Order: sequence, then C-alpha cells, then structure tokens
Amino acid sequence: MGMALCDGCWGGGYCHKRRAVMLSDAELGDAEIIRGIRATAYRQGVTPEHWRDHAANLYRDFPGWIADARGRAVFIDMEPLEDAGREWFEDFCCTPCPDHVTPRVRREAWERVRALGTILRAAFPVEAALWGVRPANDNAPPGAV
Repeated sequence: MGMALCDGCWGGGYCHKRRAVMLSDAELGDAEIIRGIRATAYRQGVTPEHWRDHAANLYRDFPGWIADARGRAVFIDMEPLEDAGREWFEDFCCTPCPDHVTPRVRREAWERVRALGTILRAAFPVEAALWGVRPANDNAPPGAV
C-alpha cells in the first residue's frame, strides 16, 4: 500500500487512527453482507491458487490495526484460510454470487469468512462500508451493492 506514517505512528509501524473491526457473528449471518464480501473478493481478479497469499499480503500491508467488538486490538487468525482448499476459494472468492441466490455461510466456515471478510474490510474500507447497504430507490437490481 505504501502509506507513509506520521511521526506519532512511525515508531509503532502502524497508524493508530486507522482501524478495521472484526466481522461479527451477526454480520456473518447477514446474506447481503456475505454478498458484498464475495463481490469484493471476486473483483480482486485473483485465481484460487493465489488467494491465500493475496489475503496474507493484504493483511500484512494494512497500515492500521484490527479491533474486536469491544474495541480491543486483536490479530486475525489466519489458520482457517491456510486450511481452506482451492475449491473453497474458487466457490467463494472467484465465482460471482448470482442475484437470485441468497448467500449463506455454513457455521463450519464462519471463521474462514470472518478472517477473509475482515481483511477485505481493512484493505477496502470504502467498498466495505457499502456491504449490506441497499439503495434508497426501488430501481436497483437485486444484489446491487
């Protein structure tokens, strides 16, 4: 990302003001937020074979910090992404979610999606702010984010 840090943050190696909040259980259960995460992942144009490294690089390059629901600094557990097979990355990250499908995440995959979604939220905060937000007019197609 190459973001220059101010003098106050330089010593710590990250920006104290830039934070991303870990995905909550409620967000993991929200179909429109999952649709947004999948859309953000798909737009990366990364092949299934490279998703693990891409996610690790995005996390490494994030110049801020990750907060839990209480505002405490936490680290993202990357093990669920390390354990994910190529097929999961292809299905979740490399395949667009059709408008007529209501995306769901199986409980067994929550920690994997929590890790990936939090990394994407940190790396693309403007796009992530629109996950689950529906347009105010009735003319938007289903799944528009």
